[in-house]
Amino acid sequence: MKTALFLTYSSIILIVFATFVLFFYSWSTKQLRGQATSTLESFGVSIQDQLVQQIEQLNRVSLNVMYSNLVKERFASYMSDYNVPEESSPPTGESAGENGALPLGGREGDDQDEASQQRIRQNNDAKVLTDALTAIIGPSRLAEQIYLYSFNGRYYGTGFDNRERDYEPREKPFIEQLLQERPGKLVSDPNLDLQLSKYYSSDVGKYSISLYRLLYDEYNSPIGAIEVKQYAHRIFASAADFEDSNPYNGNIYVLNRDGRIIYPFEHDSERNEMFRSLVAPIDKSEDYSGSFPFTDPVTNEKQLLSLHYSSATGWHTVLTTSESDLFRPLKKFTFQLFGTAFVLLALGIGLSFYAANKITFPIYRIRRAVRNFSFEHIGSHIIAQQKMKSGFIELDELHDAFQSMSERLKQSLDNLLLAEAQSLQAQLNALQSQMNPHFLYNTLANLQEMAEQQMNGPLIETIEHMSDFLRYMTSKERQVPLRDELTHTINYLEINKIRFGERLTYRVDVPEELLEQTVPKLVVQPLVENSLKFGTSEAPPWRIDVIGAMTDNCWQIEVRDYGGGFAPDKLTRLLDRLASLEKESSLPALELNGMGLLNIYLRLNLIYGEHKIFEIRNLPEGGASVRIGGRLHKE
Repeated sequence: MKTALFLTYSSIILIVFATFVLFFYSWSTKQLRGQATSTLESFGVSIQDQLVQQIEQLNRVSLNVMYSNLVKERFASYMSDYNVPEESSPPTGESAGENGALPLGGREGDDQDEASQQRIRQNNDAKVLTDALTAIIGPSRLAEQIYLYSFNGRYYGTGFDNRERDYEPREKPFIEQLLQERPGKLVSDPNLDLQLSKYYSSDVGKYSISLYRLLYDEYNSPIGAIEVKQYAHRIFASAADFEDSNPYNGNIYVLNRDGRIIYPFEHDSERNEMFRSLVAPIDKSEDYSGSFPFTDPVTNEKQLLSLHYSSATGWHTVLTTSESDLFRPLKKFTFQLFGTAFVLLALGIGLSFYAANKITFPIYRIRRAVRNFSFEHIGSHIIAQQKMKSGFIELDELHDAFQSMSERLKQSLDNLLLAEAQSLQAQLNALQSQMNPHFLYNTLANLQEMAEQQMNGPLIETIEHMSDFLRYMTSKERQVPLRDELTHTINYLEINKIRFGERLTYRVDVPEELLEQTVPKLVVQPLVENSLKFGTSEAPPWRIDVIGAMTDNCWQIEVRDYGGGFAPDKLTRLLDRLASLEKESSLPALELNGMGLLNIYLRLNLIYGEHKIFEIRNLPEGGASVRIGGRLHKE
């Protein structure tokens, strides 16, 4: 009754509570996911716009260079004169006049004047070109470096690197791409820039991004290429800010048109394949924005992904945040909600329990007493030991009746245990009594045979040993130290050695620590007697070994003879008989003739139960072996 009432009230409370919590959690999760998706998308759009602005700044610089007639004229003039020979050395020999003077109006003087004029033009062109490009870069440093490439294998730089050098067109693949496709502009991926990084103090300046355009003359014919460079970390400054300060502990990746990660500069390459397959279906001719769940291929973590594509840059912006970070605020609030709700729930369940317990506690006590009822507790006053004053007369009478029944069962169980103990003792006494006449009859037969042979000396000695045997067998002890059992066994062997002389030898090998072990009386001597009886049926000499051993838990005694052994059919019948005795619960009827082995088996079984040791076998070299034993008796 109490359980039914308590579970009913508790189930109602739990159902209402669970419904409310699940609804609230589902609603909050949906709202938070929508808010996070919207936030990530706004971040993605903002970062994409800032990336476009950064590239547009480089693009404006390149357009200013391309549309500057001054730059085009000076660059064309400068590059057309770059192969003017170095200043000629003063002439010598016959061509020179006295004191080394050239003839007035000579040709070599004209060549020197022309070379000097070309160098002056080059210097003027370089100065004007540098001033113009520096002005285009401006004080705000929209670009860090501008290179102008001529198709004749020379380039000119302004910015940190103000040099004119040769280059190999094959090493600048963007020139061929610009000439073949003429896409207007090309934007490179972040590249490791050893030249530009020398002018930046930290490692973030190792990478740069370039924007390329063709440079045309006034006839709209390409005369070279423009490269505008900027540090990559400045281009991706907005992406770095997102990684440092976004509210969801999210990550950002920037991919090129092919789906390869270009930011972060150092990244896990395993994500490349996943992102490449992710952006492959996107139409590259127009902008794209979208959000959806996905699984990180490296960490196998469930995440929310926001993907944006800009056709202006050809870059994809990917923002990711793990669902665990996304729902962390919700989990914190949910734990607080659960804590408060569980307090209220516990209070309601406590009141429900009190109300149910007030009504059903007397019945519960009786039910608990019946459920815990066992024979070990009968009469121990553990069950129903006190008078119950529940206020319900019927329940009090039922409680008293159960207590009275427990006392009566206790008396019945005591009587049953006493009868069982007396029955067990009677069985042991019966088996022991069977062994006494069995040995007595065999010994009297031996005495008769010695008297007929007029062996007076051995007869007297045998009678003395027989007196000791009778006192040993008629003593009240049912279990004796192994030392005593072996002493009487050796006396028995000595009696028979007197009878058989040197034809009989024996050996007793028992560890000293086993001699004080308590064993059933008359378990070794009958085995020796049995071995002597059947072993002497063969031609002498006869030998009997008594070998003792002790393991961690058991003692063992093995008696061996080296006669003919057990006949196979008799050994089979004996083993079958032992197997049947194992299943019988009552004491079988045993005859005195040939019952020694079975008697020993039954006594070991009664005393040691499943821990007994009783093995019969024929030895490979001839003869028989019987091994007995049981659990060690430890003080």
